[in-house]
Amino acid sequence: MKKQDKFPCLERETTLGDKVVSYIIRKSRKAKNVRIVVREGTGLEVVIPETYPVNNIEALLHKKAKWIQNKLKQMEENAALTKTVQDEALTVIRYLGKEYPIVLILDNSLPIRVELSEDKALLTLPRNEEDVIRRVIDAWYRWAAKSFLSERTNFWAQKMGVSYQTIYIRNQKTRWGSCSIKNNLSFNMRIIMAPLEVVDYIIIHELAHLKEMNHSKRFWRVVEEFCPDYKKCLAWLKKFGPGLTL
Repeated sequence: MKKQDKFPCLERETTLGDKVVSYIIRKSRKAKNVRIVVREGTGLEVVIPETYPVNNIEALLHKKAKWIQNKLKQMEENAALTKTVQDEALTVIRYLGKEYPIVLILDNSLPIRVELSEDKALLTLPRNEEDVIRRVIDAWYRWAAKSFLSERTNFWAQKMGVSYQTIYIRNQKTRWGSCSIKNNLSFNMRIIMAPLEVVDYIIIHELAHLKEMNHSKRFWRVVEEFCPDYKKCLAWLKKFGPGLTL
């Protein structure tokens, strides 16, 4: 039977500069030297060999005080920035150029769902937890993108007299859409946050590649035929596209 490397964690406090800092001491049979680490979620940890004197740790922390303070400050700043971005992403659902403020309905007897009304997004959830909310919103965007873009692409394909094979919905960082040599179309699910005319432009752009697999003058004439204001849509994407984030 394998011997377990498990000891009770010791919780301590020390003063570094003008701040009281809590830390955890972990003993490890595998550790050969003392390690000081700062982790998100647990904060300052000191990992020591099994026989290392606990009373020596305080002096070691004061010796490394500047490094520890910098790491803790960096961790706090990163946590604050992450929370700000998350909070903004979790307050509204953006769909076809309109923002729907999120209203939570906490009820574990009802199915999880997202429902858009005229002026708000109703999220029915069993509990109010950021990771749960984020997963539900992400799943909704994927579903909404697949549903709307499939229908809208069929509409424009018929008007343009072209046919395609399959539509793929992705969460790409640098592309809004693409068309393969096998006539498969890929769309970034985040484009459904944009106004309808911009979504239409992206669809028309990719369908135009079924006629001209390039960006020649003939290609842009096809785009312009079905989207006369395509240059305005390009300008919108350049200005506001980076803000279409999840």
